Order: sequence, then structure tokens, then C-alpha cells
Amino acid sequence: MENNIISVFDDYNAFIKENNQFITTLIKTNSKTIQRFSHVFKVCQHLYDLHNVKTLSEDEEIFFETGFDFIFDQIHILYSLFEIKFNKDYKEMEKCAKSINLLLYINEFKSEALNLKNPNKAFKKLIDLESNVDNMIDKKEIVPDEYFQLLNDIVDELFEGIDLELVTDIFYEIALEYDLIDETDTDYNDIISDQFEFNRKNNGAIK
Repeated sequence: MENNIISVFDDYNAFIKENNQFITTLIKTNSKTIQRFSHVFKVCQHLYDLHNVKTLSEDEEIFFETGFDFIFDQIHILYSLFEIKFNKDYKEMEKCAKSINLLLYINEFKSEALNLKNPNKAFKKLIDLESNVDNMIDKKEIVPDEYFQLLNDIVDELFEGIDLELVTDIFYEIALEYDLIDETDTDYNDIISDQFEFNRKNNGAIK
């Protein structure tokens, strides 16, 4: 386990360095596309720093791996949209932040649904909604508010009787426990901005 977790920390550091410019720009422009999961960044960076001075508990190792996996997926989706659908134009992507956030929410629920042994017919509704939102992003359109309620209705049906906790919700509680944020914090971009200030003299290594 120890060798594996060391490798995961190395992978995390390499991932952050590789995506430094993209992530930093989203943060510094106060992009709404990254706000919903920025406390996941905060927890992962805290655990990354902590592992340099002490051995992490088994729970902390699981937190880190789970958080990194989630960040990796979310940034991969965002960068794919940025590169393919918005021609690397940050401003154009931000105009569609509402649609993109809905797509990210759908993706998170879809990932949870794939863990179900027998997903019910609501799973197809989720996939159909994902396709509709994706098409709207292609057209640079903003999703109507009704789509969020539609997602809620689909999720209620899909996970009926299941106590579902999303990664973003779990990591919000973890961030509170570590005193990394408090319940009055609303602008998560400000919370994580410092951790993505890189030392350019060291080829982008985390300070």
C-alpha cells in the first residue's frame, strides 16, 4: 500500500504540473466551471503536503486517492471541452459555465449509477439528458433552469431508497473537518488560489 500511495502522490504532482496553466487560469478568472469541486483540490493538496511530514492514515490515503481520481476526471472533461468545443477560448467556455456544470453533475451521477447492480430505467433518462446538454454545449447554448430540476427528478428515481453521497459533498465535510474551509466560505476559487502558485524556477514544482 505504501509504495502504491507514493506512486499516487507522484502522479498527482505530475498531473498538477502538466495542467498548471489550465487550472490556474480557471482559478484566477474565477471560473464557475471549477468552483463546485475546488474544495476537493484543497483537501488533496492538504494531504499531499501532509504526507511529506508524516505517514498518512489508511483513511487519509483513501481520501487522497478518491479525491485525485475525481479531480483527474473533472479536469479531463473540462479540458476536452476547452480544447475541442471552445477552441481553447476561456471566455467562450465561461459563457457556457452553467451548461458545463450541469454536464459535470450528470457525469458525477452517472459514475455513481455505474456502481449499481441493476440500474433502473431512469439511467436511460440520465444518458438522454447528458446527450441533450452536450448538444446544447456544441451550440454554445445555456441550459434552462428546468434541466436542473429534471436532473433532480431523474436522480430521485435512479437512486430511490439509496443513501447517496457525492464525492463533492463528502469532500466538503472533509474540508470542514480539517479546518480548510468554514461553513461561511462560498468562493472556493479564493480558497485554493494559493496552492496553484507555482515556482517557475523549479519547472512548475509545487511550492
